[in-house]
Amino acid sequence: MTALISVLGWIVLIGLAGYSVAKGWHWLRRFQKMPLTDRWIVVTGCDSGLGRLLVERLLTQGCWVIALCHTKTACEELREAGVACTFDVDLSNPPEVLAVAEQCLSVSKGMLWSVVHCAGVAKPGFIDYLPLSYYRDVMEVNFFAVVGLTRALLPALRKTQGRCIMVSSVDGLVSLPGNAPYDASKFALEAYSDALRAELSFWNVHVSVINPSTLRTPMSATFFESHRTAWSAMEQQEPEGIWRQYWPAVWLDRFIDKNSENLRRIAVNPAVAVRDLEHALAAKHPRLRYLSGTLAKTLFYFLWLGPEPLTLRIKRLTIQPPPPTEP
Repeated sequence: MTALISVLGWIVLIGLAGYSVAKGWHWLRRFQKMPLTDRWIVVTGCDSGLGRLLVERLLTQGCWVIALCHTKTACEELREAGVACTFDVDLSNPPEVLAVAEQCLSVSKGMLWSVVHCAGVAKPGFIDYLPLSYYRDVMEVNFFAVVGLTRALLPALRKTQGRCIMVSSVDGLVSLPGNAPYDASKFALEAYSDALRAELSFWNVHVSVINPSTLRTPMSATFFESHRTAWSAMEQQEPEGIWRQYWPAVWLDRFIDKNSENLRRIAVNPAVAVRDLEHALAAKHPRLRYLSGTLAKTLFYFLWLGPEPLTLRIKRLTIQPPPPTEP
């Protein structure tokens, strides 16, 4: 018996040692990077927020950046900052997306290293008062534009064995109430990224997904106030709709005031996501997924993998104050 215990002990020790060595090697691999100097990188959503910050960071590393913006003003600002090429494009317009993809290939002479999909829109609201058009609008930018642009750029990414980086969200892992169009688009993006990653692996093209928690960006700053926009749009469509009994205007005012303040408290510096984007671009061994921000690694990680009955209760608690359930 003593001999058996001794053998088992050695097996456990050897196993722990092997695990520690493997973890250490994996940790060291994270720090192996390639220079980004003179690499061509397409970044979408460069008017503000995460896309703008990433472009500014890439300029310090000598990258040739092609910035896709929604406004001519943003294009002019970025050209003055040193961006190699800018295009103003409506990502909800498929022909424009394909046209700008051809221009990106032409400018980079087919030597594109990466495309980083930062562009995104959110049209929040509770399902009772969300117009159907909101779902289509959000899907066009957050999903279909990504699919169209990526497919058009694949020949260049294969040639360079480059990178395709998707900025998803914690909402792509956990669907929260009050944001169904955005959540649905990010769930679709996650599925697309999984398929794309496996297919492109034969040509050594890496696909990484970034899942930031709430960042201090223009989108998050107006998030809850945008509920009023959706509510008003549905009121115009259905002025006598029964949905107003469930989500009355008086309740909506309280909901927006309370949660706007809460969001300001939890929003984090977008630099945490920019660092992950940089790693996905420059690392010799990029991760498949980056959870950006403390809440992404803690609360949302639990909501993603935790027991559904418990996570449902937590999601219900995010609707504060709760809607009136009595007439």
